[in-house]
Amino acid sequence: MMILGIALVSAAVAFRSLFTCNALIILPRSSNRNLHRASAGLSSTPFHRHIITSSLNSSPDDSVSDAIDSPILRSLYDPLPRIDCNGTVSNENNTTEVPKWVNKVTSGTLATEEGSPHELYFEVHHRLSFDNSTQDYSTARQQRGLVALVLHGGPGAGSFPKHTQFFSPDLYEYVVLLDQRGCGRSTPLGEVTFNRLELLVNDVEMLRQHLVKEGLIDKWIEEENEQLIQSTQPRNHHPWDVILGGSWGCTLAMAYAFTHPNSVRAMVLRGVCLFREKEIDWLFGNPPESSAVTPRAGVSKTSNLRDLIAGGSTSVSMATRPPTMTTLKEIERQSLAAQLFTEQWKEFSSGVEHVENNKRSVLHSYYHRLLGSDANSRYMAMRSWFRWEMGIYGNGFKKSEDSNEDKNRLLVWDPSRASWVFEDAQVHNQKSVASICVDNSSSEHEEILRSLRRFSTSSSSHTSSKIDENVLEPLPIEDTIAARTESKVEDIKQPSSKNGNGNTFDPTTYIPAQAMLTCYYSVNDDYCIHPFNSFLSINPPPSIPLSSWYSSKLPPSSESESYGSSISPDLPFPLPPTIAIQGGDDAICPADTALDLHNVWEQLELRIALKSGHSMYDPVIAGEIVKSLERFGHSLMMGEEADDKGV
Repeated sequence: MMILGIALVSAAVAFRSLFTCNALIILPRSSNRNLHRASAGLSSTPFHRHIITSSLNSSPDDSVSDAIDSPILRSLYDPLPRIDCNGTVSNENNTTEVPKWVNKVTSGTLATEEGSPHELYFEVHHRLSFDNSTQDYSTARQQRGLVALVLHGGPGAGSFPKHTQFFSPDLYEYVVLLDQRGCGRSTPLGEVTFNRLELLVNDVEMLRQHLVKEGLIDKWIEEENEQLIQSTQPRNHHPWDVILGGSWGCTLAMAYAFTHPNSVRAMVLRGVCLFREKEIDWLFGNPPESSAVTPRAGVSKTSNLRDLIAGGSTSVSMATRPPTMTTLKEIERQSLAAQLFTEQWKEFSSGVEHVENNKRSVLHSYYHRLLGSDANSRYMAMRSWFRWEMGIYGNGFKKSEDSNEDKNRLLVWDPSRASWVFEDAQVHNQKSVASICVDNSSSEHEEILRSLRRFSTSSSSHTSSKIDENVLEPLPIEDTIAARTESKVEDIKQPSSKNGNGNTFDPTTYIPAQAMLTCYYSVNDDYCIHPFNSFLSINPPPSIPLSSWYSSKLPPSSESESYGSSISPDLPFPLPPTIAIQGGDDAICPADTALDLHNVWEQLELRIALKSGHSMYDPVIAGEIVKSLERFGHSLMMGEEADDKGV
């Protein structure tokens, strides 16, 4: 997924696919548990943007970027040098150039509710600009920047500093990262008690209030002082300007915005996931007997998995999809990933219990192995779990005849025009935030929309199976058969490779947090998602109009000259203005959910990168995230400027 340098600890640690914001970044966590990641292949020059052609290159300055005639793809901002509390700027590249921007990182922990064992880890990335008058880095800006929050995927993927590189330092002064319960540097790692969506929503709001109370956001301190003087607004209410959520992070962002509509002003969602029953069954459901479609011969290999996953081989063979286009009739009967990725499913489901009339019996078997007490069973289950996810993630829905000709093509629902349009993801220069519109006169989009659906065929599928909201407890965890026979952890094959800290990987103590939490939430979805089941299933009670749950102000126009309409923090809508970015070839979170959400939320701008998959670092997906954040950033900043002038 990622086109940058890779540092493997193990594929189990590395692979981030299911519902994740960070799908295939394969980078190790360091021994002191810092969020620093390797970034080999990135230019060290700060604050310049990358031009993506066949590979990443950084432009030496913005004037060169402006002079580019051929269209380019937007991508991440370079990582900013860090500045410590003494004002010392890291200079890893021994350059004499004074960076325009530096990054001051403040980390902290946050206790949760009484009785909960969880302690949350968060980071506040404060972007400081060089002040020519004082010759140092000052918090003083001509205008205060915005405050953004990143909600990672998983459940259980954890946050990474690289997530901050989607945000322009000119617009976003603060980017906040939060490791959700049981993952990243939050503790205890892999803990599933007191771990459900309602509590995660509370955590996000508690973090916002904590940052206000502790004065960790200068902008909010100044606003608070103004409120004390004028006493015209309620105190201690400073919304997140923008929330960026990816995959499972979309689920959390949607639930948070639904619960606290005045606490977020705008959202950007990537790889739309609402954790509905059919989404879980798509990925982990048992296929009906004799329903699988056998793929044609053909094997692709990936070298990203070492002995830890491959069990002795340096690569894993994965059957490719048939080279022919999937027909609508095939889609109707292929409502499960297991029916398309037959070889991977065969390996994933081998050796586990299959229960008739239980479509999740394989998933339940992994539940007991991953969450049980036996280290041997957990380790072996983790290996198989990531092989299955990697198999789906790596293959996606891409066909062998796919050419590079249309790789930048987007199908976009433009809510301002209430119509679908085709666009090209490239822009004319680095500072442009407008895509290039292409021919949209044909009805080709109708066939494309039908072909994008994988587990549903309806164009208005906002109904769902009955939800059992009386499920008050998760499924009890049973020790596996291996544990009952007193298997010894010494029997586990020890990998010869070492992790990024130079220490030998010990499978007897390793906690595969993402696999454990994803499995836990998937098995106990009714319990974990309650009380948001109806909202996330896009299935409100008959007495509630759809618009009272799914409506918002329109996002700002993509045309730069149209910026300026303020996005009020006090929206008269249940949801904030939102742009959703979806990969057409995403096999982890297929486009069904994004299309279903579009059907009930007409103000949602949906941007489908037709040839892209699940990764937020896919070149087209990354560019769309950057552009969307800049659109909201400009609109919010200009709105605040107008408010300051009394316009």
